[in-house]
Amino acid sequence: MASFQKYKTKNGYKWLFKTYIGINPETGKPKPTTRRGFQTKKEAQFAAAKLEKEVNDGVYTKESDISFYDYAEKWIKRYAKLVQPGTVDSRRTSVNKLLTYFGYIQLRKITKPVYESMLHDLHEKEAAANTIKAIHSTARLIFKAAMEESAIKQDPTANIDFRFLKKKMVIEEKQLKDNEKFLEKEDLATFLQIAKTQPFTQDYIIFLTLAYTGLRRGELAVLKWSDIDFENQTFSITKTYYSASKRANDVTPVPPKSQASIREIDVDEFVMDELQKHKAWQKSFIMKNRKIYYDRDYVFINTHKYPGYPIPPQNIYEHMKKILKRMEYPVKLAPHSMRHTHASLCIEAEIELRDISERLGHEDMKMLNKIYAHTTKGQKKKTAAKFSNLMNDVRQKISF
Repeated sequence: MASFQKYKTKNGYKWLFKTYIGINPETGKPKPTTRRGFQTKKEAQFAAAKLEKEVNDGVYTKESDISFYDYAEKWIKRYAKLVQPGTVDSRRTSVNKLLTYFGYIQLRKITKPVYESMLHDLHEKEAAANTIKAIHSTARLIFKAAMEESAIKQDPTANIDFRFLKKKMVIEEKQLKDNEKFLEKEDLATFLQIAKTQPFTQDYIIFLTLAYTGLRRGELAVLKWSDIDFENQTFSITKTYYSASKRANDVTPVPPKSQASIREIDVDEFVMDELQKHKAWQKSFIMKNRKIYYDRDYVFINTHKYPGYPIPPQNIYEHMKKILKRMEYPVKLAPHSMRHTHASLCIEAEIELRDISERLGHEDMKMLNKIYAHTTKGQKKKTAAKFSNLMNDVRQKISF
């Protein structure tokens, strides 16, 4: 039978209870336990009753004293064996943010109010809604694993009410969503024309390839000449860029995120012709730098400190910013927007969604429908024209 006691803290009075949680097998004596921190006696009584019921039903398990830091480190090592390195890096970023709040606090002491307080603090510090949800997604995985291992009894990340993000999300929605950031074909033509005049020789062929194929920049960065079939005009996409140290001379191509991303795509003859020109330029570059050139058959290469290594995806982003600045383009775009551009123009060309999905390496068409629900100006004009043609009969029957 539990006993209850009121005690004083620096923040006022709280309640504790003492009870027994079974028999110690070594001594044969009852094992006592004390639980503290209850705001009222009623809360303490409820917790005691629940604990005693678990003991009586034989389902009681003692929570671990492991800290959040120690458990998170153990979890991410296991997680790293199941997913691609890039995914691990993203999770590690979220774990590091969680550590700034929870650090060496015992995992079992991170209650739902404590966890929600962390989310609200992130919100007050102007973290983006998507960032907060990414951190929450990682926390969910960690605490779910802890529950399955009986390290904790309750998951503080379950059933979180995210309505507090509503105001921030409304503000963010006034800006373009990432999947709405793409170039209309007229803007794409201007972009590529400017890319041709850039001091970095490869800008034009890099962005032409991205726009005409829908490749991810990580896939493009480690594309090899052996992946290109000039006779059949196809690319074989089997890997993506990864660098654990983020150094340009430390690159390990790894498999893409999903099986669907491993694919073969048909490529426009115009792009193939431009790639042949690029190949000729590259041969000339290799001859000039043959003593230091790292020859691993990469199509798009680092031409500076580490000639021959794959071009870092970050470089593609930096070069894109310079071109957009010269265009005086009003919207901030990243290389991934070339993928959105390609998908949008495929839709405008009335290519079947199934074929676009396979081309982009999506696992199913649901993702394509969700991401590319928007339409280009050209597609909107086509839609209006089709409707106008449909209504011709109606107009002809209207008497004036």
